[in-house]
Amino acid sequence: MAPTDTRRYRPEDLASSSLSLNECRKRAEQMTRIERETVADKCAAVLRDRILSGTVRPGTAVTEVAVADELGTSRSTIRQALNTLMLEGLLTRHPATRVLQVTMLSAEAVHDIYRARRFLELGSVDAAATATPEQIARITEAVEDLEKAVANNGVAGYVEADMRCHCALVSLLGSQHLSAAHAELMAKLRLVITQATTMEEVAAELAEHKTFASLLVSGSIAAARENLAARLDKSADEVASLAGPPNPL
Repeated sequence: MAPTDTRRYRPEDLASSSLSLNECRKRAEQMTRIERETVADKCAAVLRDRILSGTVRPGTAVTEVAVADELGTSRSTIRQALNTLMLEGLLTRHPATRVLQVTMLSAEAVHDIYRARRFLELGSVDAAATATPEQIARITEAVEDLEKAVANNGVAGYVEADMRCHCALVSLLGSQHLSAAHAELMAKLRLVITQATTMEEVAAELAEHKTFASLLVSGSIAAARENLAARLDKSADEVASLAGPPNPL
């Protein structure tokens, strides 16, 4: 039997090959990170479905240890998944205890968020008067995507696509800071809006979105503003009615 070529296992030989030892290590680390991110995405999807379906209720405490044990993965992976859900507004830290919990808004908080939304979104409608056809087209495209989302993903798909519609509207203000502030407001509302929306209501709301988009395209700014203001007021009352107590936990 020919002797084993042990040279290929030596660091100095690896360093002189097409891939150096450091490059090999970097690639291994990258693959590990990719695998971890993939698992984290799957864990986030499981938790997201439970939250949006109401299986895990608003105000429920969520800990890395408990979730890691249940899903059979590492705490670092779960930490990444929980961070994703925090960015989406589905999880928040209680201001007093710092415990991570499923987001629960008080009726007062809901109305406060809607006041901010009115300011940003109605201002965006005013900005539509000087918007380019391309900018208006983004809103009509978002409304078309809204209808597709309903067909594919029901209420949850509708809510997510609806948020994109409103974000597209606020982009007419031309400010990244205002768009970021609006996105944060929408993230906080995502869970309670999902709970407040039923499939029976979706058809009517789709029609309202199409009417609104048509008004923008035709340049009927005052009518578009009235349409949106009425919908925001109605939504604020419906969402606030499902909100939690002023001081959760």
